[in-house]
Amino acid sequence: MIWALLAGRPVNSSAMNTVRIASSDLLSTFYEQAKALGEILVAEGIADEVEVLVTTGSVMNAEMVACGDADLGFMASNWVPRAVAGTPPFAVPVAVAIAAPLNAGPLFFVAKADSEVESVAQLRGRKVAVGHRDSGMAQHALNMVRAFGWGEDGMDFVFISTFDGGAALATGAVDAQLQAPIPSTHFTELCQRTSIKVVPYADGQIETACQEVPFYTRATVPSEFVPGQDANIPAIGVLNVIVTACEGEPAFTGNMVSAYINRAGELEQVNPLFRGLEDLLAKAKREGIHALAPDGAPLHPASASTFRAAGLLS
Repeated sequence: MIWALLAGRPVNSSAMNTVRIASSDLLSTFYEQAKALGEILVAEGIADEVEVLVTTGSVMNAEMVACGDADLGFMASNWVPRAVAGTPPFAVPVAVAIAAPLNAGPLFFVAKADSEVESVAQLRGRKVAVGHRDSGMAQHALNMVRAFGWGEDGMDFVFISTFDGGAALATGAVDAQLQAPIPSTHFTELCQRTSIKVVPYADGQIETACQEVPFYTRATVPSEFVPGQDANIPAIGVLNVIVTACEGEPAFTGNMVSAYINRAGELEQVNPLFRGLEDLLAKAKREGIHALAPDGAPLHPASASTFRAAGLLS
């Protein structure tokens, strides 16, 4: 399925400047953020039309960008070094580079409100919905059980879509679901479907994960988006990024990143998923290129030039 944003005039599709963004499923945060980015690209005259492509997530997005089926793709940052190196789940090297950070948000587990599960430690050995097998969410779940010392079978992973995972949680077919940063259409609908609770990490689990996995950081699950939650809950945070093809048009990448930097404050206002984006982009001034492209991932040269021109990278 494709979501298209038009520039408000009759269109000759054969002559249209179309930008295609590979996102994730319809209820995902990537899908909503891709629509918001599309509006910026059209408003800035970088595209006449934006197509937001429904995919299975990060792995598929990288492959689509590299082969020219998408111009931009959204990925969890942990997948980028694997894509470039051609290590599993990638069969061959995939020539993508980071264009810009997308957001840093919490990864957290939810269970039904009446569940006996009171901490993530109690999810060991239980059925947990973690998204498509080749999604960024599934990789995060695997990273966590490894970091916790549980082994790769530390949870009974159920590989199904975000929507189907929510349905499975509501019916009791799974004990918990791993959630992407909120707010999201899926999370809102899940809360409307059944009463849920955020399952807090056990003592030391967040610190352990951040020490073991270089692209993780501390984050919080904001109480304002969780019905019945009175306070923010600490969580593991992940950096998500926008990627483009290594051999892609430098002018397009530079123009896109420039518009993204200039409109970061606006994106924060129109979509809470971008909250903190200006601070995230500015981290490169203090921390260098690692803040934009962690764990040795490549930063597109046009992006690096644009960040330097904006005074955000030395």
